[in-house]
Amino acid sequence: MLPMKRFQFSAACLFLLVGCVTSSDPSTRPSATADVIYFGGDILTMEGDSAGYAEAVVVDSGRIVFVGTKREALKLQGDSTVMHDLQGKTLLPGFLDAHSHFINSLLVANQCKLYAPPSGPAKDVPSIIAELKKYAADRKIPKGEMIMGYGYDDSVMPEGRLLNRDDLDAAFPDNPVRIDHVSMHGGVLNTLALKKYGISADTKTPPGGVIVRKPGTEEPWGLIMETAFLPVFERSEPMTAQQELDFTRAGQMLYAEAGITTAHEGATHLPQFQTMKRASDAGANIIDVVAYPFVTEVEKTLAEFPLAEWGKYKNHFKVGGVKITLDGSPQGRTAFFTTPYLTGGPGGEKNWMGEPTFPPDLVKKAFKQVYEMNVPLTAHCNGDAAIDLFLDAYAFARAGDHSKPWNVTTIHTQFMRKDHIRKFVEYKVRPSLYTLHTYYFAEAHIANRGKDQAMYISPMRDAIDAGLRPTNHTDFVVAPLDQMMMLHSAVNRISRGGAEIGPDQRVTPYEGLKAMTIWVAEQYDEQDSKGTLVVGKLADMVILDKDPLKVEPMVIKDIQVMETIKEGKTVYKRPG
Repeated sequence: MLPMKRFQFSAACLFLLVGCVTSSDPSTRPSATADVIYFGGDILTMEGDSAGYAEAVVVDSGRIVFVGTKREALKLQGDSTVMHDLQGKTLLPGFLDAHSHFINSLLVANQCKLYAPPSGPAKDVPSIIAELKKYAADRKIPKGEMIMGYGYDDSVMPEGRLLNRDDLDAAFPDNPVRIDHVSMHGGVLNTLALKKYGISADTKTPPGGVIVRKPGTEEPWGLIMETAFLPVFERSEPMTAQQELDFTRAGQMLYAEAGITTAHEGATHLPQFQTMKRASDAGANIIDVVAYPFVTEVEKTLAEFPLAEWGKYKNHFKVGGVKITLDGSPQGRTAFFTTPYLTGGPGGEKNWMGEPTFPPDLVKKAFKQVYEMNVPLTAHCNGDAAIDLFLDAYAFARAGDHSKPWNVTTIHTQFMRKDHIRKFVEYKVRPSLYTLHTYYFAEAHIANRGKDQAMYISPMRDAIDAGLRPTNHTDFVVAPLDQMMMLHSAVNRISRGGAEIGPDQRVTPYEGLKAMTIWVAEQYDEQDSKGTLVVGKLADMVILDKDPLKVEPMVIKDIQVMETIKEGKTVYKRPG
């Protein structure tokens, strides 16, 4: 027999859902009291095409049971009800992460942060070495143990002086060192790390890969990118059972601190999948996690996680679909374009246009396989040639039949052309855009691709005006988990150097929030349970110190996440 309060809540929710309302008169509901009543601030529901506010939200048993006036909400107040006065702060739906690499969050707490300013200290090679030395000394890392860093951005290194194997060898002759590139498509390794991963002068550069060689030799000089980096990326350092739980909670707290209640794992290999599943089964998750097995891992994943279980949460974890990568990174000069880079390739290649990660015939077969599996597909494509490849493969998989719904999202989609947008509308494909590049990497894109193409990166304005419902993402750890900075970049499109980057593609703060809430819920087929403050949905919410719709656009980035709530329970509260 269910507890009485649970039964009363379920009956109330059934009444409300059958009535198809977003707020209700509590006097017409079965007798029940609430767990929490939120009031006293801007409550932004994100429901509808324009901003709408409520005076109060009532939560019971992890779900929203009332949205409306404070006077009516108080009818649900009982002796045990928590009255949460927002004190002028702003409550809105929790942010849904449209694309990042959640599994990396388990590790970066134990890695050296090497973002370029203002996100980190790595302004040049000497500062990188100094930060690594401080990190190793603070943690008393012994000889022989791997030292790892993340966030290295070669595009902002002054005078083209890049980090290489010799720099790391001189500083750390007794430790393997691996510094992951900010794109997450490569890294710089010292001699001991290259040896650890079996990479030498005899290693052939695979198709779609880059191994930068020391001038005049075949010796790897440190930087490895794309398919050449996959064997490194796939080899996760082993964790103990307790570390899996501890690191999972610590990683998810990084998301919760950013107001995120649903996280994305964007290219899952089997060992990483197994780690996430073990942690989930052990009850470690404080937020939801959606994982996308990489296309090469599908059969292995199916052997452990049957297709019938995909798309369903179990212990706050689900398999959302399949991920395929079609090209690389534009700032790393490995994205696939129809015209050459102005600055050549990452290894000095001339007339370099980048390369697809997989041959077109293989991409088409993979798309067809996922279509026949009847699961969502996310496809990484940055350069315009990669987007052409995506559209060709999509059309091949469909074979002219567009009658069956298929949830497909392109990840990054940065260098869309206007003709691409028309095709996306026709095919009902969702672009997940990456407006943070207008801030962090705009100058690199202007140098690599020219001003005209750089001004049109992540064209969110044109996508929305064409009728698409794009999402926006951080691609963490490529960019920091900072949802307010992400919103700021979509609204303002101002570069790190202070330049306007495609001002005609700016969106309103409300549209920017849509791309972080309800439109992401649609990306995950979760629009019935997340993304807006509506009766019957999960009480996944975030409290901000200011309303993004009521501040000057240029200060959106300064808004602070005060509290993150998952299914009615606070999982993060800002200190002080």
